[in-house]
Amino acid sequence: MPRVTLSGRCKTFYASLISANNNGQAVGQVNRALTEVGVQSVAYGNALNHIDLTQNFLNQDKINLSSQENTLVGANPAKAATDFSQAQLANQSTISATGRVLSLPTLLDFIR
Repeated sequence: MPRVTLSGRCKTFYASLISANNNGQAVGQVNRALTEVGVQSVAYGNALNHIDLTQNFLNQDKINLSSQENTLVGANPAKAATDFSQAQLANQSTISATGRVLSLPTLLDFIR
Protein backbone atom coordinates (compact mmCIF):
# COMPACT_ATOMS: atom_id res chain seq x y z
CA MET A 1 0.00 0.00 0.00
CA PRO A 2 1.60 3.30 -1.04
CA ARG A 3 2.12 5.85 1.70
CA VAL A 4 -0.01 8.95 1.29
CA THR A 5 1.49 12.16 2.58
CA LEU A 6 -0.29 15.03 4.24
CA SER A 7 0.28 17.27 1.23
CA GLY A 8 -1.22 14.55 -1.01
CA ARG A 9 -4.30 14.37 1.19
CA CYS A 10 -4.62 18.18 1.15
CA LYS A 11 -4.44 18.22 -2.67
CA THR A 12 -7.12 15.52 -2.89
CA PHE A 13 -9.30 17.44 -0.42
CA TYR A 14 -8.86 20.65 -2.39
CA ALA A 15 -9.77 18.87 -5.62
CA SER A 16 -12.90 17.44 -3.95
CA LEU A 17 -13.95 20.91 -2.80
CA ILE A 18 -13.35 22.45 -6.22
CA SER A 19 -15.34 19.79 -8.02
CA ALA A 20 -18.05 19.92 -5.31
CA ASN A 21 -19.34 16.56 -6.45
CA ASN A 22 -19.54 15.00 -2.99
CA ASN A 23 -19.40 16.78 0.37
CA GLY A 24 -19.26 13.47 2.23
CA GLN A 25 -16.12 12.60 0.31
CA ALA A 26 -14.59 15.96 1.30
CA VAL A 27 -15.36 15.31 4.98
CA GLY A 28 -13.74 11.89 4.66
CA GLN A 29 -10.66 13.54 3.17
CA VAL A 30 -10.53 15.98 6.10
CA ASN A 31 -10.78 13.11 8.59
CA ARG A 32 -8.00 11.19 6.84
CA ALA A 33 -5.84 14.32 6.75
CA LEU A 34 -6.40 14.88 10.49
CA THR A 35 -5.48 11.27 11.18
CA GLU A 36 -2.29 11.72 9.16
CA VAL A 37 -1.48 14.90 11.12
CA GLY A 38 -1.92 12.93 14.36
CA VAL A 39 0.37 10.14 13.13
CA GLN A 40 3.00 12.62 12.02
CA SER A 41 2.81 14.56 15.30
CA VAL A 42 3.47 11.35 17.25
CA ALA A 43 6.50 10.62 15.06
CA TYR A 44 7.82 14.15 15.47
CA GLY A 45 7.08 14.07 19.21
CA ASN A 46 9.10 10.86 19.57
CA ALA A 47 11.97 12.40 17.64
CA LEU A 48 11.88 15.51 19.86
CA ASN A 49 11.88 13.35 23.00
CA HIS A 50 14.91 11.48 21.67
CA ILE A 51 16.68 14.77 20.97
CA ASP A 52 15.87 16.02 24.50
CA LEU A 53 17.22 12.82 26.07
CA THR A 54 20.37 13.05 23.98
CA GLN A 55 20.81 16.70 24.97
CA ASN A 56 20.44 15.82 28.66
CA PHE A 57 22.99 13.01 28.31
CA LEU A 58 25.46 15.31 26.56
CA ASN A 59 25.00 18.03 29.19
CA GLN A 60 25.70 15.52 31.99
CA ASP A 61 28.72 14.18 30.06
CA LYS A 62 30.02 17.75 29.72
CA ILE A 63 29.71 18.26 33.48
CA ASN A 64 31.54 14.99 34.15
CA LEU A 65 34.34 15.91 31.75
CA SER A 66 34.69 19.35 33.32
CA SER A 67 34.97 17.75 36.74
CA GLN A 68 37.65 15.35 35.52
CA GLU A 69 39.51 18.24 33.89
CA ASN A 70 39.46 20.19 37.16
CA THR A 71 40.80 17.17 38.99
CA LEU A 72 43.66 16.72 36.53
CA VAL A 73 44.55 20.32 35.76
CA GLY A 74 43.72 21.69 39.19
CA ALA A 75 46.36 19.56 40.94
CA ASN A 76 48.72 21.44 43.23
CA PRO A 77 52.25 20.78 41.88
CA ALA A 78 53.94 21.56 45.24
CA LYS A 79 51.69 19.11 47.09
CA ALA A 80 52.17 16.47 44.39
CA ALA A 81 55.97 16.82 44.66
CA THR A 82 55.82 16.59 48.47
CA ASP A 83 53.58 13.52 48.33
CA PHE A 84 55.92 11.88 45.81
CA SER A 85 58.95 12.64 47.97
CA GLN A 86 57.24 11.16 51.04
CA ALA A 87 56.27 8.05 49.09
CA GLN A 88 59.88 7.64 47.89
CA LEU A 89 61.18 7.97 51.47
CA ALA A 90 58.65 5.40 52.72
CA ASN A 91 59.65 3.01 49.92
CA GLN A 92 63.37 3.37 50.68
CA SER A 93 62.73 2.87 54.41
CA THR A 94 60.77 -0.31 53.71
CA ILE A 95 63.54 -1.68 51.47
CA SER A 96 66.16 -0.83 54.11
CA ALA A 97 64.20 -2.45 56.92
CA THR A 98 63.56 -5.54 54.83
CA GLY A 99 67.28 -5.83 54.09
CA ARG A 100 68.15 -5.59 57.78
CA VAL A 101 65.56 -8.21 58.73
CA LEU A 102 66.80 -10.59 56.04
CA SER A 103 70.41 -10.23 57.16
CA LEU A 104 69.64 -11.30 60.76
CA PRO A 105 70.76 -14.79 61.74
CA THR A 106 68.10 -17.42 61.44
CA LEU A 107 67.59 -20.70 63.27
CA LEU A 108 69.36 -22.47 60.42
CA ASP A 109 72.47 -20.34 61.03
CA PHE A 110 72.63 -21.59 64.63
CA ILE A 111 72.14 -25.22 63.65
CA ARG A 112 75.10 -25.21 61.26
